[in-house]
Amino acid sequence: MVHAPRRRQPDTVRVATLDVAHSHRRSAVIVGPVRLPPTDELIARFTAMATVGPVTRVGLQPSTTSTRWRYSPDTVGDAVGTAVREPASDPVTLLTALRQQPGDGIRVLAAGDHLAIDFSHGLGEVPLLDMLIAVLLGSVDPADPDVWADYRHRIAPLPEAALRAIGLGPQRLWPLWRQYRRGAAAIPAGSATAGSDTSPPRPATHVGRIPADTVAELRRLRDSALPGVSMFALYTFALYQAFDDAGFDVDPTVTVPFDVRPYLPSGHSTLATFSAGLEFTLDRREGPRALHAEMTAAQRMARPVANLVVSTLKARAAIRAGHHRSQVPARPRLRLLHSNIGDVPRTGWSFSELAAARILVASDPADPSGMTVTTSSTAGALWLTAAYHDSLFDSRRVGAALDSVAEQVHSLICSR
Repeated sequence: MVHAPRRRQPDTVRVATLDVAHSHRRSAVIVGPVRLPPTDELIARFTAMATVGPVTRVGLQPSTTSTRWRYSPDTVGDAVGTAVREPASDPVTLLTALRQQPGDGIRVLAAGDHLAIDFSHGLGEVPLLDMLIAVLLGSVDPADPDVWADYRHRIAPLPEAALRAIGLGPQRLWPLWRQYRRGAAAIPAGSATAGSDTSPPRPATHVGRIPADTVAELRRLRDSALPGVSMFALYTFALYQAFDDAGFDVDPTVTVPFDVRPYLPSGHSTLATFSAGLEFTLDRREGPRALHAEMTAAQRMARPVANLVVSTLKARAAIRAGHHRSQVPARPRLRLLHSNIGDVPRTGWSFSELAAARILVASDPADPSGMTVTTSSTAGALWLTAAYHDSLFDSRRVGAALDSVAEQVHSLICSR
């Protein structure tokens, strides 16, 4: 098949305001065990994805102050490295070597039968990870123009989603307004905690696992006692109670990311960050059923789209004013964000040893007192990866909390 000559790509491109806002944080993923190609082939695939154009997000150099980002695909190969990993060692230790590699965009590390990727959160999230891993492992050919068809569109994703969700669905405006009024009334004046402006060290990472047979049993119990309630709602509530029981001062308001791509028309998508973090206040008396109902209502009223629009406006004002500082509270109160990336793999590649399969995603918390927990499923097992500042939260208690999540879910189901 003969492809048309590539058009010359621009040296800089304009990105969304939210890309700049998210570029203050980084995320990392560790996948394994997998059969990795030779390093030179990894570099060739990574470079091939970058040379397609800025639409792939590879080759972009994130900025925390400007929406004009430099595009330099010729240098991405320098960000691919290798490391020696002992088979019995903890894969999380790869993060240290990974973060020492050059580059502010995407960094790739091949270590034995594990692949580790570190990237600026301003470049993207789960869809970008899915595509990147598929290209690196050879299940997607970046030279195929059909691969990128859904990501090439004239209208920016957010205005398009807002038009379809709210402009063509004005009946959603009233419930959105009521939700906004309730949210504004729930924030007490002067609720911010005073502290210093010095950011603590890079977040620490702790991993927990719930075996496949336990996950299956919990799902069976849920089907019997709480039909219709999502496992995500149960795990979110269980995480909140686990950290509370471990002795942390936990804020009952949790953040849940919602993918806004479903509000785009068919055939339109983006590899950039396109999720809205919605806040929900947990009520122990109402339990996971109420959380599930609130999440369903938020999706129905297009609250994720409205949230993303408001977040964009706030981020634009902050960028213009030059404001971005992480304030360390005098008395940290744990703020939980729970994200789930679903079942992995789903893009054609496979694990080389299913019994040992894992995918760990560590995302820097949005603020010093944040606790980001990302869950993922491989071969029926659930992996829980917590990212937090260990200068504020004791790692042993974080580990104890993650280890108790299965028991917490069981108690929540049986108590209902």
